[in-house]
Amino acid sequence: YLNEPPLVLSTDSAVDANPPDPLDASRMERTMPLSIRYEALRIDDEIISVGLDEDNELEVPDETEVGWWQFGSAPGLPGATVMAAHVSWNDRAGPCHQLGNAEIGDRLEVDTGDGYTRIYQVVERTMYGKSELPAERIWRTTGPETLVLLTCGGDFNPHINRYRHNIVVY
Repeated sequence: YLNEPPLVLSTDSAVDANPPDPLDASRMERTMPLSIRYEALRIDDEIISVGLDEDNELEVPDETEVGWWQFGSAPGLPGATVMAAHVSWNDRAGPCHQLGNAEIGDRLEVDTGDGYTRIYQVVERTMYGKSELPAERIWRTTGPETLVLLTCGGDFNPHINRYRHNIVVY
């Protein structure tokens, strides 16, 4: 083996040794979700795109809107399509006021900008501490298509005027 020439995989210098994952939604054309309907929880709201706020946290829209995390996935693509809304704000119920009552098997609909309606079914409802959200399940653009709904929940801390947890519905 010492006298054999080294194995050459390609002599084309333009070939990328680490091509992008073709099933990565961040590299695909995405269509923004426009509205969400979840009859069992009385959610029927328009969706706006959101990013990160000045603290580098997920930007949450005002108490009347649902936010779609524009840097994640989108309906119909691999990864997690993340939507967030307030449970309450300024003494007013937010769109996700009842999210803690989501039941396994509930169905909800998301209308998209390409004229389609995607139907999702709840498979899990859980709660995490604010700093314990599982990045590998929520902030991903690869893997199985998943809709993730986020809101605040659990105990309310009046000293900082915030909830201590997040309710997450997959």
